[in-house]
Amino acid sequence: MRNHQEPAIRGSDIRPNGLRIVIGLAVLVLLLMSSVALAAGDGGDKAAQPVFRSADRRPRHDDAKLKELGIASYESKRLKLYTDVSAEKIQSLLPAVDAAYDALVDYFGPLPPNPKRTEFQVTGYLMADKALFRRAGLLPDDLPPFLNGRHQDQEFWVNEQETDYYRRHLVIHEFTHCFMFFDPDVHIPRWYMEGMAELFGTHRIDANGRYEFRVMPDQQEHFDGLGRIPLVRSEIAQGHWKSLEDLDRLTPQEFLNNTAYAWSWAVCAFLDGHPRYSRSFRELGKHTLGNEFELERQRLFASKLAELRTEWALFTHQLQFGFDLSRAAIDFETGTALSPGESRPALGVAANRGWQSSGIAVAQGQKYEITATGEVTLAKVPKPWVSQPQGISIVYSEGRPIGTLLAAVHREPPNDALVESMLQEIVVGRHATFEAAASGTLYFRVNDRWGSLSDNEGKYRVVVQEIASKGQ
Repeated sequence: MRNHQEPAIRGSDIRPNGLRIVIGLAVLVLLLMSSVALAAGDGGDKAAQPVFRSADRRPRHDDAKLKELGIASYESKRLKLYTDVSAEKIQSLLPAVDAAYDALVDYFGPLPPNPKRTEFQVTGYLMADKALFRRAGLLPDDLPPFLNGRHQDQEFWVNEQETDYYRRHLVIHEFTHCFMFFDPDVHIPRWYMEGMAELFGTHRIDANGRYEFRVMPDQQEHFDGLGRIPLVRSEIAQGHWKSLEDLDRLTPQEFLNNTAYAWSWAVCAFLDGHPRYSRSFRELGKHTLGNEFELERQRLFASKLAELRTEWALFTHQLQFGFDLSRAAIDFETGTALSPGESRPALGVAANRGWQSSGIAVAQGQKYEITATGEVTLAKVPKPWVSQPQGISIVYSEGRPIGTLLAAVHREPPNDALVESMLQEIVVGRHATFEAAASGTLYFRVNDRWGSLSDNEGKYRVVVQEIASKGQ
């Protein structure tokens, strides 16, 4: 059988009815192709749709006219500053803000571009005479009241301060707000919003003029005007300690007082600087849109909450300048119980760390005897300071001689309704007997200032014995 081939269609062979059929088929094919392309385009556009930060809606001012009024302008890549403060007082502000921007990008990640793809810059107003700024139209009448500073979109207002450090601190604080609220859908708790601004605002300048952010204040005179650590200590001394749950209940009105800023700084400094929690805390900062923050907080910290509560209580009650979070971090290790009358060596108690598990479990109401021997070195300059378990009485930390052996019981399981058991320290020295106020694991540490652990050396040798009760 011969192969049958349809004759080729030539233009001259097309009849009117055939032409309509061909055109109709062509139109149908084109419509189908367009529908497929549109459907693919819808999905593709959504996937590839660029994310933008808020548009730059900052007002533009007549700088020459403002200068005549006594308000000068200064500008860097990240800040346009208007101020009636003398030039010599503000010379470090612009480089501090530019450096803070780089630190914020390193921490949170780069900001998305704005629709016009211009550089991120904010406008700040540093005011010695607020009435002058109000007359000049630079201080809005509807701006909510503030203690020292306030931000709104890509603008901020800061009251002039007496010290160079605190002036920079507040400017960096407000700039951090502008950075973090790059999108109107950012929803974060008040303690995190203010605490992170405080954390980045807490800075130092090294010998080469480089800015360091998120630092632990080492001495009051280096952070003149800040006062966050003394505020937390004062609050606790007055019986106003705040749990992690209390921080969630802070209201905007409470931030008209520096105390709320101090607590917010403390929790962010603690979570950011602690070796166990810092990675999760930093991850949390990448989830600030919509309801992401609370969901991530539950996911990241739910399994760590019991230990977190213990270490937060210890950190805040023992907070000092230069607090070394890495060395104060506790490796929680559950101990095993002693047999009646058993005597067991505890793990060596190192002088260069905070609380350390003894590996021994104690029972509430049971009595124990502790003996300690050995020597540790607590400083190397101007000469080595050698201490035995009773401590060195010429230097004190938290009311006790440095070098003193201390003990505490970590309640197991924890009881949220009760006071943190490890706050009830037991002074051991060379020898002590005690009755356990809670069941749990026995911990030890060598007393020293929390910022002075790094140069300590040596361990104490400790033995724990259960004291047999009468009738046993």
